Amino acid sequence: MQNRELCVIIVHEFGHWIVARKLGFQTPIFGFGLPFGPCIKLGRWKDTEFRFHWFVLGGYVAIPELGDETSEDLKKEVPDLKPLQSFPVWQRACVAAAGVTFNIIFAYLMCLIMVATIGPPSTEGKVVITQLLNTKSEASSYSVSPNQIAEKAGLKVGDAILEINGEQIATPSDVVSIVQANKLKALNLTIERIYVEQRKKKIDILSLNITPNAEGKIGVGLGLATGGEYDKPSRNPLVWCVQAARVLIDWTATMLITLGIMIMNLFGITPPGTPKIGADDVHGIIAIVSVFAQAITLDFREVFRWSALISVNLAIINLLPIPALDGGHLLFMFIEKLRGKKLAENIQQKAIQTGFFLLILLMFFVLFNDIKGLMTGKFDFLKEKEAIESKD
Repeated sequence: MQNRELCVIIVHEFGHWIVARKLGFQTPIFGFGLPFGPCIKLGRWKDTEFRFHWFVLGGYVAIPELGDETSEDLKKEVPDLKPLQSFPVWQRACVAAAGVTFNIIFAYLMCLIMVATIGPPSTEGKVVITQLLNTKSEASSYSVSPNQIAEKAGLKVGDAILEINGEQIATPSDVVSIVQANKLKALNLTIERIYVEQRKKKIDILSLNITPNAEGKIGVGLGLATGGEYDKPSRNPLVWCVQAARVLIDWTATMLITLGIMIMNLFGITPPGTPKIGADDVHGIIAIVSVFAQAITLDFREVFRWSALISVNLAIINLLPIPALDGGHLLFMFIEKLRGKKLAENIQQKAIQTGFFLLILLMFFVLFNDIKGLMTGKFDFLKEKEAIESKD
């Protein structure tokens, strides 16, 4: 998986490199990893020195004429750096957007291979528990212990709710309406639970009883999961192209919505019917490695889905209007186009350096979350089957 994460990073940086070369920009360094500490110089090609850095959580292409954060250092470090040229906004914007564009193209190709070989993901999803939430006591407005109702009933994250009191469940709203209509009344839930036994995927169908509180809540976050099932592939290549585009658009929209919810949560806003995404839920490469490895253990076909998702995720993150990211460069160019002239060089450089510093801090915070999650088993959803305790 580390190879796959590195692959999408290389795709991203190759996009910057090839477009910059075609438009006449200088690309003195192509780095695998972030430019910290010692590096191994792999050689030169096309006036570019390729380097491998020990801090492999990223990559970069130094393009001093784009005004990136490494340009001043490169003037001293690269002896054969030519005089910097001036390029129009549209050319600089093309170079800045090339990495994201190549990630989207790569994701689309993964979707295209998927729908052509194994078929498109089935649209018939299952309502799954995405999070165990705090609930309220029947007698007061004070919070009781986290997840008390759901945990006492035996519910777990990842469980699919098939029926409630014999009524089939098709959407999360079905669960909400039934639960709210039966406050303080016992409900019988038919649950599908996936686990691993002897490295093979197993499924249990469970019958669990739960009683909503006085507010009509059982303390769970819900989502609609369509992963794991695929429709029969078409024989028409034109259909493949359309299906791949639809799948990619759906996945991208879901990721954007999730990002939007996370940003709203940071400002203390939790949209109705959505789980709260806190700082502890922000994860990076270690979490991706763990979840991806488990996903393909259950079904190797998931390699296409996860390759596309990782590539789209990288594109979305890089488009955020943060200095030192592609979105930050594009923001500066947009301001330049509106003003008719560039921002002062020292202001732009300070903004980029500050953004880069904050990104490094965020990276270490995410790394801490990943290590913590790994140690606590947060990402280990393929545990061997656990004994199911009987409930009174």
